[in-house]
Amino acid sequence: MNFQPVTDFLDAVDETFGVPACECEIWMDHRPLYRHTAGWLDRERTVPLRGGEWYWIYSCTKLMTMTAAMQLVEARKLRLDDPVCRYLPEYAHPTVRDGNTLRPAHTVLTVRHLMTMTGGFHYNQSCPAIVQTRAESDNRATTREMIRALASEPLDFDPGTHFQYSLCHDVMGAVIEAASGERFSDYIQAHIAAPLGISGITFHPGAEEMARMPAQWCYHDQKQIIFQVERDNTHRLTECYDSGGAGICCRAEDYIPFLDALACGGVGANGARILRPESVALLRTNQLTGVPMADYHRTMKLPIEGYGLGMRVRLGEDGVIPPGEFGWDGAAGANASIEPKRRLSVFYVQHVLNYLPNYADLHPRLMHTIYRCLDQ
Repeated sequence: MNFQPVTDFLDAVDETFGVPACECEIWMDHRPLYRHTAGWLDRERTVPLRGGEWYWIYSCTKLMTMTAAMQLVEARKLRLDDPVCRYLPEYAHPTVRDGNTLRPAHTVLTVRHLMTMTGGFHYNQSCPAIVQTRAESDNRATTREMIRALASEPLDFDPGTHFQYSLCHDVMGAVIEAASGERFSDYIQAHIAAPLGISGITFHPGAEEMARMPAQWCYHDQKQIIFQVERDNTHRLTECYDSGGAGICCRAEDYIPFLDALACGGVGANGARILRPESVALLRTNQLTGVPMADYHRTMKLPIEGYGLGMRVRLGEDGVIPPGEFGWDGAAGANASIEPKRRLSVFYVQHVLNYLPNYADLHPRLMHTIYRCLDQ
């Protein structure tokens, strides 16, 4: 297969989209097909990427969180329709914001609600409970402590009645801790990374990883420019917090084997099984109908897709990418794509926050270019 069109596309992302650095890896059926880096490590564009850089992948973390949850379902330590309060007692009696008043929730908050973003949570990381707990803990509150504090915040709607992208998967990280008896980041390392032979994944990068991290940028909507920002991850709410929704920092070469395992029925290239085929199938089965599905289409702008257990699921043809493809993306422009029919996995990563063309233009154009190369 000739991937020169993909290389040409990646080499032009700085000029075309203003994205200073990117990396892309493609695997099929456990075999690496393609890898390319383009752009610059530094603000001044003087130090080229060498490969092996570390990136915040933000919401691509969610795929690992959902995989961890399904592992616990397989182990019978967790059930999708269990009340969340079975694992986090503080969620036994959630309240719902109803106009200017609060009332008890009319439905029980379940694990499935968390996994499908229908739990009623918001993504306001500056809400009073989070701000207060961060301050009182001297910025060292654990995942369980922070999620326990979040229980005091009212939900935006009754669980199961709407879709809203939110802190649901951060709450899920705390559920995984309670169900497994392990710290969330330790669980990911022990049950996903280690079996697949992955070493380059962390929730708390040190000096060595930060030194190999490209500059991070943010898009200014009004000025239509990107400007450099600190290489921090604001979703890491404290120094001791493991965000199930957006906390992973990794190298592309260490994330793609995980995607490859999902593309190949839950088995990694080294033969390690991290999920059963039926669990992978459930992850990519649309879970939304009615109002939640309408919410998803309206807010996420993905009209031919549904939402499975924590990831988008392509339901219709777009002329190039087939139905059944699934995955998710990240706040700085990472994109994970898995296609079971071809046992194909693609991981693209960059470091530009708040840039809507990542999702509406760059990602679709890149994926269409890749599929055209595959189909030649």
